[in-house]
Amino acid sequence: MAMSADNLVMTVGWDGLKLAVILTVIFYTGMVFMTYSTEGPRYRLKLDPARPARSAERLAVWVGVRAFATLVRAATAVYDTLAETSADVGEWFIRRQGPDAEAKFHSRYL
Repeated sequence: MAMSADNLVMTVGWDGLKLAVILTVIFYTGMVFMTYSTEGPRYRLKLDPARPARSAERLAVWVGVRAFATLVRAATAVYDTLAETSADVGEWFIRRQGPDAEAKFHSRYL
């Protein structure tokens, strides 16, 4: 089955658009990560009315940095909760094994 010229142009056009969107997302993500790593989570927004395109770029990066900082803070809270819970479960398990296992654990690891 042969493609007509119009179908070929449409397919190449859509594939090109998909590639452009993917590259834009990768570039934006890279900018956000680099800004977060160099400026930290408290990146200051600097807008310049004389340069609206640059200001829009800075605004987009600022939003990304704030979102990433919020994600890092939430992941840290979840990790801390899971680590504490894991320690509690470990203590509970050792206590259930009896005084001999508890003494052996304490003499070996503590």
